[in-house]
Parts: sequence; C-alpha cells; structure tokens
Amino acid sequence: MDSSNEKLKQQLQTLQKQQTDAELSLDMLKREQNEWIWLEEDFERICYEERESLELMREVWQGDRARNFGYYLEDLQADEKNKWRQTFQAEEEKRQEKINTYQKNIYQLESKQQDIQKELFQ
Repeated sequence: MDSSNEKLKQQLQTLQKQQTDAELSLDMLKREQNEWIWLEEDFERICYEERESLELMREVWQGDRARNFGYYLEDLQADEKNKWRQTFQAEEEKRQEKINTYQKNIYQLESKQQDIQKELFQ
C-alpha cells in the first residue's frame, strides 16, 4: 500500500510540475499577445500618419503625373497595410490556438491531480 501511495504522490508531483510549466507558458503567451496588440496599435498610428502625409502631398502636388504618383503611393501603402494586417491576424490565430491548447492541458492536469488525490485519501 505504501509503495502504491508513494507512486501516486510522485505522479501528483509530476503533474503539479507540468501544470506549473504549462501555466508559465500560458502567461508568456498572454504577454506576447499584449505586445502584439501594442504593435498593432503602433501600426494603425503609422498608417494614419501615412494617410495624412499622402493627403498633404496630393494637395501640394500639381499635374497629372504627380497625382498619378500619389495614387501609386496610396496603392502601395494599402497593399502593405493589408499584408501587415494578414500577418497580425495569422499571428493572433496561432497564439490563440496555443493558448487554447495550454488551457486544455492545464484542465486535464488538474483533473488528473484530483483523481490521484481522491485515490490517496480513500
């Protein structure tokens, strides 16, 4: 009986360590997610400033060639903005998937720990 109790206690300790590691990884992912949110906000600010600059240039520029170049720059900026948004979205999806995986893992570890504790106290 003591040897089985000892094995259960070791399993419980192992599961607790795994849970702690998973919780730390989850915290790191959440911090990383916050950093990406800040980057996205910075990106939005930069896009706004670019739009303002293009508007100013369009007012200052004269002639068809200059306006066409302005439209070219706008198209270029829009393409770049779309690529960045897609990158942000893809990264967010990856992080959310990892977060969900860690949360499921933590739940399973907690469930296993409860089962072992029930066995220990019977």
